[in-house]
Amino acid sequence: MKFLNIKTKINLLIEKAKYNAAKPLADKILGFISLIESIIFPIPVDPFLAGLTLAAPKKVLKFALFCTIGSVIGGVVGWLLGYFIGPSIENILLNIPWFTEEKFMAVKSAYNENGMLIIFLGAFTPLPYKIITITSGMAGINIIGFVLMSLVGRGIRFFIVAYLTKIFGMPALLFLQKHLLLSSSILGIAIILFSIYIF
Repeated sequence: MKFLNIKTKINLLIEKAKYNAAKPLADKILGFISLIESIIFPIPVDPFLAGLTLAAPKKVLKFALFCTIGSVIGGVVGWLLGYFIGPSIENILLNIPWFTEEKFMAVKSAYNENGMLIIFLGAFTPLPYKIITITSGMAGINIIGFVLMSLVGRGIRFFIVAYLTKIFGMPALLFLQKHLLLSSSILGIAIILFSIYIF
């Protein structure tokens, strides 16, 4: 039996999401998937969101909202894991010959200086948000700031995905499947440049 590639798996998940969109618990299941995606689930939640929106466009606001809230709650869990288990992880890393304490402190310092920007990038772009959440906890990033930046980043991302799917239908879904990394990265950079220009 051949293993299905990631794209095929995502397509199957989209079809399953579309099939279950009308069910009463669809939005809550989406929120739960979004939560675990922020901690450990390897496949982005965007295809689920797009599939549900395509099948039930009238629920677009609810789907995007549940997806955002679930993701941020999962992010907080990741932050807590990093905060409380962080010292143990640090000790493991410091036992690696080339990973010196000086290097670790340099990385931690850089994260402290640019933590909010890194959180936004992790929340909005296809950067692994789950890694950002745990690292934020390890670095001791302010939890309130973390939640706010996660809400902004995840909210913008998921509402864009949901409303583009509602407005343009299947073409938008196909575009997101093929170009999610490119499109979200470009938009993320544009937002950062605009923020720098304004402030």
